[in-house]
Amino acid sequence: MERLLQDLRHAARALRNAPGFTILAVVALAIGIGANTAIFSLVNAVLLRPLPVEGLDRLHVVRQDVPPLDISAAPLSPPEVLDLAERQDAFEAVTGFRVGDRTLTGYGEPQRVGVAMTLGDFAGVFQARPQLGRFYRPEQSLDGTHRVAVVSHGLWQQISGGDPNFVGRTIELNGESYEVVGVMPPGMRFPRGVQIWVPLALTPEERQNRGRWIMTAVVRARPGVGEAQLTAHLAAEARRWNDEYHGGNAIKVLKSTPFVEDLAGPLRTVLLVLLGAVGFVLLLAAANVASLQLVRAVARSKELAVRAALGAGHGRIARQLLAESVLLALLGGAVGLWLGSLALDVVARWQPAQQMNLTGVRLDGAVLAFTALAALLAAVASGLVPALRAARVDPQTVLREAGRGASAGRSRHRLLRASSVLQVALALVLLLGSGLMVRTLSQLLATDPGFDPRNVHTAQVSIPSLVYDSPERRLAFFDALLERARALPGVEHAALIQALPFSGTNDSSPFEIIGRPMQDGDPARHAEARVVSADYFRTMGIPVLAGSVFDDSERPGTARVTVIDRTFAEQYFPGEDPVGKQIGSAWTDMEPATIIGVVERVDHDEIADAPRAVAYYPFRHAPFYTTYAIALRSAQPVGSVTNALRAILAELDPNVPLYDVQTMEGRIERSLGPRRLAMLALAGFAALAVILAALGIYGVMRYTTGQRTHEIGIRIAIGAQRGDVVRLVLRQGMAMVAAGLGIGLGAALVLTRAMRGVLFGTSPHDPLTFIAATALLAGVALIAIWLPARRATRVDPVTALRVE
Repeated sequence: MERLLQDLRHAARALRNAPGFTILAVVALAIGIGANTAIFSLVNAVLLRPLPVEGLDRLHVVRQDVPPLDISAAPLSPPEVLDLAERQDAFEAVTGFRVGDRTLTGYGEPQRVGVAMTLGDFAGVFQARPQLGRFYRPEQSLDGTHRVAVVSHGLWQQISGGDPNFVGRTIELNGESYEVVGVMPPGMRFPRGVQIWVPLALTPEERQNRGRWIMTAVVRARPGVGEAQLTAHLAAEARRWNDEYHGGNAIKVLKSTPFVEDLAGPLRTVLLVLLGAVGFVLLLAAANVASLQLVRAVARSKELAVRAALGAGHGRIARQLLAESVLLALLGGAVGLWLGSLALDVVARWQPAQQMNLTGVRLDGAVLAFTALAALLAAVASGLVPALRAARVDPQTVLREAGRGASAGRSRHRLLRASSVLQVALALVLLLGSGLMVRTLSQLLATDPGFDPRNVHTAQVSIPSLVYDSPERRLAFFDALLERARALPGVEHAALIQALPFSGTNDSSPFEIIGRPMQDGDPARHAEARVVSADYFRTMGIPVLAGSVFDDSERPGTARVTVIDRTFAEQYFPGEDPVGKQIGSAWTDMEPATIIGVVERVDHDEIADAPRAVAYYPFRHAPFYTTYAIALRSAQPVGSVTNALRAILAELDPNVPLYDVQTMEGRIERSLGPRRLAMLALAGFAALAVILAALGIYGVMRYTTGQRTHEIGIRIAIGAQRGDVVRLVLRQGMAMVAAGLGIGLGAALVLTRAMRGVLFGTSPHDPLTFIAATALLAGVALIAIWLPARRATRVDPVTALRVE
């Protein structure tokens, strides 16, 4: 221990005496360690420990595929969730939930809150232990009469100021009273955006209805039940359902996904790509510092030779130099921790972070341990080879040559060149990854979503069904809202839709074509259903391709009509005019609807998503909906449009809030959140990598040309022109860069395949991106080599020869 402390004291003194080297090394390591700290924090919060729940690895999300209807990853019906709960041989606990919005009243202004309606043992699956009170019992969903609720910690603080006596009080959701029986702890943030948990109220009829697929099922597997056993249990249950309820036909297939993977969604691929990228940044930073240390070791060769001559062994010298590397890594780790914390604050303030569950990410014990490990690896990676190389110094040779200037030797030059080659290769891989993401975003932003999102303002409006308890009252409210919205100054068009594009809401169901029964080999007839008001297509700027669209003549009691999109027409009416044809729902007894028009296909989930057939229906023919989005086309500022809508609602019904206010351009931007995060992070890493690589090349070339001062002086003395010297240095330096580019291209051809899941409209081996990135890095490297080459031409041959 005493020797260790002595080595650390000597190391601190040596670093203090070389402030320039120390600052450069600490900054390089801080960049690498800080980037790793920030990304690992996100990985830890999203992929490793998204919830404070024990046994997350035993949680799985269960969904169903229905091949005859060409449906995949569909939710389950409540009876199916209850069936899974009976499989006690496989599952320790089973729950299903459905997320929606309710209007909370009685605590100041009405507000819209996220509500999870749960079925089964939610508390058992998620080990939910409320901070106050208790969680309701699983059986309280079964008779549909229990009005109890558990509220989130944040909502409890907001509406009661953290009152410890809040349990037992009553809250009103959509006009219905619920008794608060518990308050969740702060860390419970699932389902995302939910502030209140209530039992799903099932009627006896709903307990038997297997056609209402509304529940996301989550199971907690029993200890020892692995993936293979879980798959076998689900297959057996699906066979039982097919035998009992579908005449033995293979209608349904049950599949499971690890809960953490399902929760992360598209972020999983993005974060894994970024985790690999920051590993490259750390390795590049370590290589940069190793180059600095190799160069510094030459300047200290006389000092190290004297120590060796006085009896210090190779191990003692190596330990001393490694101690300096450890101190540098500790300083770099401390600064990197600060930089990582700053990066997380930036992410938290980023607008789409809420949708991606990236707010509230903090540095915890796991992150601190990771940072310490990263610092240790950086110390070893950057200091081991220089320390071992410097410890092998021959004191007699160094001291004998001291009068003429110590030489680094060919082996040290090879190490420096190898370090620069590695830095160029790593920088090129990161630059290519960033370039591919830039190409992806540019392709996405240039893609036509099928409508014109400019100047379209949107918001959600929901009326309580207990108050508006008849179709007439519901239609009267929304008709009044539309009439007043259209009359607002600057509003060109206004419309309603029950599920906006990029809102994450879908309503897909099978249908039949009247007069055309299904034949063997026909594609499954399945389409999205969107309920809209008459002016919707003009408001959104959706082109009409054939026929006509709705007008205000559609009223309850008039003949049912529908407008289909281009995908619907091409898929189910290829080569014919669909206008005048009739379609009907296969699951309801509503009369068939006549197709009156065809409109352009619209992206509903994300830009350039897979085409899916869509049928639009007039909102006056669907008076059972109580929640609509209102869309207004207006060049007025967002604030003035929003305030005007709030004023209208205050006049119509002060208990109806306006919420989820966004422009359509903003909704599209948010849908690109994961890809934009990948692009911004990779671009930042690539910029850092290029800077580090350029500095590393510059340092190596300046050192090596400095070591060749005598040679260059002789060349100039015998007639070499300055251009010859520049070409000599550039040729040698660019040979090193070319080797790095070759290695980097080879590595990128393999590694960029991992980005397939986040790319769009471009190949992982896109030639344009590869050429541009290689040319950019080669250009930067050329400048880094040219500067010391230009400096070398200023060598005075007389001075150089006199020094030698």
